Parts: sequence; C-alpha cells; structure tokens
Amino acid sequence: MSNSELIIRDDNTQKVFLSESSFDVMDILNKHYDYILEEIQNEGIILKGQTCNLFKELIFEGNVVGFCSYDFSSEFITAALNNVYVLPEFRGNHLFCQELQKTMMEYNKPSIIEPTHLVVELLVKYGFAKKISENIVASSIEFIVPGDHVESNGDYQKEELSTHFYDLNISASIHFLDIENGILAYSSPLNYDIIHYDCLTYRNEIDDGYFTEIKEFFQNNDVEIMREISQLEDSLPIKSYTLEEVVGDEDNFSPYILSLIEDAHVTHERAIEIKKQMVEEYEAGMILNESLLIRLAYLFDENKTISIKSHSDVCPYCNMPIDGHDKFCHFCGINLHYDGEEIFDSLLNTFGDEGDFVEDISYVAYKFLKLISEGIKLDYSIITCEKAYNIEWDLLKEYLLENNYFSENRITEEGYEFLNTHPLHFFEKYGLNLFDYTDFEKFFLSHSELDGKEIVLKYLDQFDDEEALELKKKL
Repeated sequence: MSNSELIIRDDNTQKVFLSESSFDVMDILNKHYDYILEEIQNEGIILKGQTCNLFKELIFEGNVVGFCSYDFSSEFITAALNNVYVLPEFRGNHLFCQELQKTMMEYNKPSIIEPTHLVVELLVKYGFAKKISENIVASSIEFIVPGDHVESNGDYQKEELSTHFYDLNISASIHFLDIENGILAYSSPLNYDIIHYDCLTYRNEIDDGYFTEIKEFFQNNDVEIMREISQLEDSLPIKSYTLEEVVGDEDNFSPYILSLIEDAHVTHERAIEIKKQMVEEYEAGMILNESLLIRLAYLFDENKTISIKSHSDVCPYCNMPIDGHDKFCHFCGINLHYDGEEIFDSLLNTFGDEGDFVEDISYVAYKFLKLISEGIKLDYSIITCEKAYNIEWDLLKEYLLENNYFSENRITEEGYEFLNTHPLHFFEKYGLNLFDYTDFEKFFLSHSELDGKEIVLKYLDQFDDEEALELKKKL
C-alpha cells in the first residue's frame, strides 16, 4: 500500500466516533477508511464485533493505520474491546499496547471480547498476561465470550463466559465449570485462528486426557496461579479514582451523576440517596478506589441482571460469580476482602461487665443498622454481627424492637435518627480512626448539648499533634 492512500492527522490526534446507540463498524470503515477495509478483506479477516458505540483510530507518525472498537458505557467509563486491526506494514510498533495503556489511564481497565490467538500473544509480549505453562496463559485483562460462542466437554447452558485464561494449543479462552470433574468451557474457533494458527487441527485431537492434564495443572498450582494474576493486575497502569471524582464533593454531584440526572436516568432524590450510601460504604472500607465506578453503575441500574453464571464462587452481597483472585466484585463493586470482624475490631474492647451491656449493645445495633442501610442482605448482616460481637440475633432483635429501630425487616424513622446521631456515626464520618473510640464516645455523650460537628471540633482541641490539626483544617 502506498502511504499516499493513508489519512493524515498532522497533530497525531485520534478521531473518535462515540454514541449512546450502536454504530455499524463496516459502515464506518466503508465511509471513512476504505483502504483499511480493503486490507481486512484481503487478509480474509471477519470482524468479531459488527457493532460498537466507540470507534477510535490508531495513529502512527501522523497516519491513520488501523482502528479499534469498543462496547462502551459513557456513564460509567467501562469498555469492552471487540475489534482491533493494524495495517500489516505498521504492525510491531506497539500500537495495541499504547491503546490499552491509554484506555486504562483515561478510563478504566477494559475487557476483551473473544480475543484472537494473536491478541493474547501480544498481551504476553506487553506484560498484561503471562504464560504459566507451555500452553496456558493467565491474563490480567478479562476475556468475555458470548454464550452462543461457548463450547464445553460437559453440559453447558450457553451462558456468557468470563475468564482470565487462554489455551494457546486450541486458541481458546478457557474456564473450569467444575474442576473436580474436569468440566471445561472454552470459546469456539475464530476465523483468524483457523487461518493463521490451524486451531481446528489441534481441536480435533482433543480427548478426555487433554482436559484431565489441564485440570491437574490448575489443581496442583492453584495458589501460584492466583498469585500470578494478582501480580499482573497490580502492575496495570489503571487510573485511580477518588470518591470525590465519582460522587462529588460534600455539596455537589460529580459530572457522572449530573449526566445521569440530566438524561433522566435517575431522579435527584435517588441520586442523593446513592451518593450518601457510597460515601458510607467507602468510609467503612466496603468499596475500593478501583471499584467506585462499578459500584456507582450497580446502584444506579436497578434492572441490572447477571449475565455470567459459570463460576463456582459467588459474591456474598449480590451472588454474582467471582474468581478467587478478585479484589472486588466486578458486578456490584463491593470489596470482597471486606471483613466485618476486622472493621469492627476496635469496638470489641467496649464489651464490659453486665452493667455496661445496654450501652454496648447500642454499638452492635448501630453497626447492624448501618449494614442494612448500605444494602447488605439481612442474613449476611445478622451473621456478621453475631460473629464480630459474639451476640445472639434474638437478643439484638429484642433491643431493636424495644427501641423501634427495626421493624418488618426495615429501618424505621427512629432507626435512621439513631444512626445519624450515634457517636460512632461522627467518629467514622470525620475520620477519627487514629483516636480511641471509647474515649471519644465518653466525650461525645458528656457534650450532648452541642451539634455533632461541634463536639468533634471540641474533642480535637484537646490534641496538638499534626494529625489532629490536619483533621481540624478539613472540618
């Protein structure tokens, strides 16, 4: 191909097509990039994703030499790569790597829909994935396979497949449905891999012994495999969002939330409720910075349904299938390492003799109601409190009913008042974790005539260390 045919971008700026609705990828190529389309057809490549809502040029030295397309959510900045193509003479210039890095630093970690064998080899080359055996690759970037493109050596309901593993022998994304019995799900052959990697020949040689070998490899190396993926994920150049970026500061909504309100995706009242819930969950350690956008999307989309059901482990909060190495649920955004017992450990020393019990149980009641207000299921909230405080549910339930804090599995008006005026609410809200809670609580109760914030400021006046002064400045 002559360079005179290439579209020139003097400033090296990508042209981007973005829409709430879907584009036809072939239409875009035909109208704007006929020379790229011609090369695709010459190579006999069939595009995996026929539609997209984000189309981006790939630029090399001021020339448009390829493209990539995504299924993209503009509200929540999540992207699933469904096509990537670079003209043959411009391959080897790390354009795919640069695109992935740019996406991660500007938005969030993408997933890849049905990666080809070549794409997986490039992920290994760029350090986003790693060969963990002669033929098995572990990837920090998730692979998604539509349900109708999934095969299995056992019964499978053709559900969407999500995995971090790829088999180079058969050119397929793979995932164990039942590792004990060696039941594996894997992606159907792609046209590119049939032509360039002769994957059908390898697949025709598959037998039960092949699946048994893979099973034994995963069983014998499960800890090492999970460690490899965790290390790969930790090294990714992912943009770190702050709580303020995602939900807004104390007095304002973030651009994400404002756009949802303006587009009538959510009411102003509901947005206030979700923002409050996210602030409380984040402060409690239930959401990580990496999962803030996912949590926001989950809370705003009340009709969101689980499309992936093929994993043996599930999130204790939303029942979404998860992998053992996951730090957070990729469906609801909750921190999977959230430990109620650890979070509440600072309160355990407040359990004194029988004479102090009425006061102590109010702490447990507060924590229980806090979990419920954050959308945690009743059964899980009960188990968490019983485990953390060695208290029977019947006893806690009796206390809640006597004070009319909790009725018919719902927090009452009195319950919300209790939550919003409890000393622990202010202790958590203003980040006083460096101080002794018991000491703060005694001070708080002895100054109950003041507003909560005023009590916190007065309490901090007792200290002249750097931490206290910094907290006072923030207040």
